[in-house]
Amino acid sequence: MDSDSLTDPGLIKAQITRVIKDFSQYLFNQKQIGNTFFDLSEESNTLINNWGTKSPSQNFFFQGHENASVFIIDSETQFFRGESGKLLIKILKAMKLSSDSIFICNADDLKSVHEKINVISPKIIITLGTKAGQSLLKIKSPLEQFRGRFHKHNGILVMPTFHPSLLLKQPEYKRQVWEDMKLVMENAGLKDDA
Repeated sequence: MDSDSLTDPGLIKAQITRVIKDFSQYLFNQKQIGNTFFDLSEESNTLINNWGTKSPSQNFFFQGHENASVFIIDSETQFFRGESGKLLIKILKAMKLSSDSIFICNADDLKSVHEKINVISPKIIITLGTKAGQSLLKIKSPLEQFRGRFHKHNGILVMPTFHPSLLLKQPEYKRQVWEDMKLVMENAGLKDDA
């Protein structure tokens, strides 16, 4: 096993998944032939019996401070990785924010998103991309129709905007995102020197 595979979460997850599936199949085969001498804990039995079903918490990823005034909901889960992650860091830096001064999560588990919003009680929420904006605001129309202006979620201002990955493909949207972020800065009390 090379050093990259020891640090690549995708490879690690695939290897663990393979091992658990193999072990689960082994236990199933042993049970089929009448070997029931295995004494597994209730937790292990539950894990084996529920293998392959996803619990919502497995789809929720987040990072940041729980006292952050800016809360970002990302349509993706990469956050600060890759080219779109680098672009997001540049946008935050232009806003006088750092990646560790905000709270960011993905939009895959809305129940967990709502719980985090209630705990953090941010000043402003930014949704990045269609999925995040539509999910949080319960809007079915295309992002182009509701981005660029504030909406409210439980009394908290929400600014839906384009995802950085779209900006990489269509840089002509960068100006619109910056206009959105200037509104966020103004309403969050962040100084805009531009």
